Amino acid sequence: MSKRTRWILAVALALGAGLWASTPPALVPDTQVPVLPDDLDAWLDATEQRTDETFGIIPGTAKRILWADGQQPTTYAVVYLHGFSATRQETAPLAELVADALGANLFETRLSGHGYQRDGLLDVRAEAWLADGAEALAVGQRIGRKTIIIATSTGASIAAAMLGQPGMESVDTIVMVSPNFAPQGAGAAWLTRPAGPLLARLIAGEYRSWETDNAQQMHFWTTRYPMATVIEVMRLVDLANKRLPAKIRQRLLMFYDEDDSVVSPQAALQVFSATEAPEKVAIAVRDTGDPSHHVLAGDILSPETTTAIAATIVEFIRRRGP
Repeated sequence: MSKRTRWILAVALALGAGLWASTPPALVPDTQVPVLPDDLDAWLDATEQRTDETFGIIPGTAKRILWADGQQPTTYAVVYLHGFSATRQETAPLAELVADALGANLFETRLSGHGYQRDGLLDVRAEAWLADGAEALAVGQRIGRKTIIIATSTGASIAAAMLGQPGMESVDTIVMVSPNFAPQGAGAAWLTRPAGPLLARLIAGEYRSWETDNAQQMHFWTTRYPMATVIEVMRLVDLANKRLPAKIRQRLLMFYDEDDSVVSPQAALQVFSATEAPEKVAIAVRDTGDPSHHVLAGDILSPETTTAIAATIVEFIRRRGP
């Protein structure tokens, strides 16, 4: 072997090793169950206050519990997991309508890095979102006997990724709205493969930004964030696709729009079709008002469909009885 050949080979090996080393690690759930204090309201107020002092939480996006009757557990507890870059205002008042109809307590979380007035989605990891999911499930177990998860987009990825975790034992029904099992765009799947993060930065730059459809969306969503955070989303999506399809003990209700321009409805339908559940229904939603055909309910983007979707969720849950 010539000296030149050896040099080329050494460079190729070094480059290959560098590209392989840049591959994001697979996301592994933490099986520990969060320990919650007795006074949930005081705890939430204190933890959100600390975050507010550091980043400034946008009013109306903090984690909250809405109690149905004092601070007593109810038969059902509704837990809402919002999507990536959004907040609990995303589909509001959908979860509240469902909880009111069921006489259920409601917990709406705020995923790490979201709802910030400054430094939104900066240096946040997928592990933190799984921890947020575990915390939400633990709250659900405390405030109700059976948990109903309503999850939108990447919130649904979190719900899927949590399957098999201790907190899922009390979950009766998972409601997925535009679930993210694959974002639109052929390049998204490469973000967690060798050289994916490097290529993403070379092609798309260090930051991603997008235009909102109205002032309220601009206020409650984070519209500019590092490409590194998008890679964390894909780590979460990869784990969701390892958990589903599968045989699950929870009932499954899914809403989707065939023209969704944010996530792939075809990928979601494939996962849904191959998943075994005690009861499952997939419902196509049309003419919601959202130009992206993604946020299928809520006053901000799809006010005309919120009541009907809430009623459908309630009817689905009541089929089994309390």
